[in-house]
Amino acid sequence: MTTAVDGTQEVKLVVNDDFVFLPDAFTVAPGPVRLTLSSQATQMTHNFLFSAGQGPAAITEEIPILGPGDEATIDFEVTAPGNYPFECSFHLALGQVGTMTVTSG
Repeated sequence: MTTAVDGTQEVKLVVNDDFVFLPDAFTVAPGPVRLTLSSQATQMTHNFLFSAGQGPAAITEEIPILGPGDEATIDFEVTAPGNYPFECSFHLALGQVGTMTVTSG
């Protein structure tokens, strides 16, 4: 994770032709977050969303589809500390999940 000049926390995740996010866990502080998902896959399509009803607060921003070689970015703000599970709903049954942790203050 890095922090932009405007204070936005920048997180970069990578997906390949498998069923994992790299990294599959990261930590941010309360505030604005910019998450970029980059596909290094040559065949598989992925998506990214926070698991509904499983975190301390809802985060509705998502990346609905990411094809091989594509990259997409979402911006959102977090205020409630805790663990926010995320997933690729296309490969959820195969274990493509992760966790964003928001620290307290």
